[in-house]
Amino acid sequence: MFDLNKRYYLIFILAISFILPLSAQYRLIQANSLEDDFRTAKDLRSLSTNRFVPQSRTNVDLDSHFSEFSNHYFSYFSWNNPEYFGNKKLPLTSYRWIKKIGEETLLRNPNRFFSWESSDRQDYFVLNPVIDFSYSRKSAFTDSALFNGRGAELYGQFGDKFTFYSNVMDYQADYRLVMDQYKDSQRVYPGIGKFYRNSFQFVDYFYATGYISGKLLEKLDSNKRDAIYQIVATFGHDKQFIGNGMRSLILSDLAPPSLFLNIQYKLGPFKYQNLFKELIGDLSVDSNKILNKKYLALHRGSLEFKKIGLELGLTEMIVQSRVGNSFDANYFNPIIFYRAIERDLGSGDNALIALDAKYSKRNFSVYSQIVLDEFNVKSAFTSQSYLNKFGFQLGLYYKPEFQFLECGYLNLEFNQVRPYTYSHWSGNYYSSYNQSLAHPMESNFREILMRVFLQPKKYQRWTFRNVSSFLMKGFDKDEKNYGSDIRKNYYTAVNRKNALIGQGEKGYIFNMSNEASYFILPNLIVQLTHQFRNQFGNIQQTDNYLFLSLKFNFTQNRNQQIF
Repeated sequence: MFDLNKRYYLIFILAISFILPLSAQYRLIQANSLEDDFRTAKDLRSLSTNRFVPQSRTNVDLDSHFSEFSNHYFSYFSWNNPEYFGNKKLPLTSYRWIKKIGEETLLRNPNRFFSWESSDRQDYFVLNPVIDFSYSRKSAFTDSALFNGRGAELYGQFGDKFTFYSNVMDYQADYRLVMDQYKDSQRVYPGIGKFYRNSFQFVDYFYATGYISGKLLEKLDSNKRDAIYQIVATFGHDKQFIGNGMRSLILSDLAPPSLFLNIQYKLGPFKYQNLFKELIGDLSVDSNKILNKKYLALHRGSLEFKKIGLELGLTEMIVQSRVGNSFDANYFNPIIFYRAIERDLGSGDNALIALDAKYSKRNFSVYSQIVLDEFNVKSAFTSQSYLNKFGFQLGLYYKPEFQFLECGYLNLEFNQVRPYTYSHWSGNYYSSYNQSLAHPMESNFREILMRVFLQPKKYQRWTFRNVSSFLMKGFDKDEKNYGSDIRKNYYTAVNRKNALIGQGEKGYIFNMSNEASYFILPNLIVQLTHQFRNQFGNIQQTDNYLFLSLKFNFTQNRNQQIF
């Protein structure tokens, strides 16, 4: 066993020695972000199951080129990727004072506040301010909430070698009621780590991500467009997401960012991924008063059949912890079956396997996930054993082609997870910082979800998004384990022979979020968002919020917190 940080450092230094003569990566597209919405709306075939992926030239080619920024024409990817098409000022950024300060470095492009680039645009760095502000005023019909985030991002590229990205935000927040209830139950707010209350009783916290990325090997086809084979390494501190829909039963972006090493391989139609990730355990501390850790080792292989639009994937995940907060080096083997190692070691590690599939044709895309935590074949079809721990997802995308639409999509999704799935008899349940690594509702539920994203043709500086979900979940009651809380030992199951979805105290939750966004600049957005939540059955609670938001160089949304 080795200290994980030392291991990461050695592997990263080794990787750098191979990166130098090779080509670089561009910025990464996060799941459920504005870039993700535009990419999906433009072309369903561009949606990747591994959503923490490089932003390639293909995404920009969906827009061809930019010519203007108006209601009648707005190419999002072109305006926000000057590394491909060069810089273009807007009238707002052509004042004399800019020329005096530094015409070649200040606001050469709307999404580059301060920047420098070489004449061939192969080397550059960018420094941007970032604003994430949202406010809901308390009224007779709505409650109050606040997000006040300010920060900066720095990213750049060294020729054809590697790229880097760093982001830091300082937040003061007054959370919605359901978020406060989550904190009261789990001692943390969704998506963040350490926080404190300031003198105004707002939640105060820092949020930071950062990574460097480079290609270790690459061979392009004769057109110099697609890679025949490729190995990409990314090292840093961030979230990841594996899946095609809004939710993921394999790995989602609910928990806070953490240290990771991600290596992706491509060989023709075969893709492979190794992800090693540091996790925070149950919020207990060691002798040095540092939070105890556990670790995730994940690998995924997939086959793409481009001619018929089919992708098939297999993922294995294992959560492990050792005395001294160390990582077991056996799991660094990139191509071995983790479950075999876990059994040979005689450890108490938590192993899971997942299957996924996606089929795309014309304006439709169908996707699915099946996660197996434990599966008793003998009793699978004859009983409802508590050991049959698995989840299932089925989803559909449809890209409408109406004359009044520039782009858009409709996404329908069904999720179902049996009781006790993701839980374990030890502290190796599937979580980080006491938050689920998969679906935010954890287990013992069924959910139907719908998303709509639209950009009108005549008003291209406007976008509209709707997210609606209806969920049935069985909650624990009378301090007994009905399988809804992944932190509880599944050996304490109430009924081992007849564990049914919805058992316990049954509750129903309806969520709806409607959002209208207007682009003042290609990277400056004002939003009006209405969020409504109604829970009934186990408890009666209705939440109603109307947010006015201003976002500058900030494209993430909080859809993963809709639960």
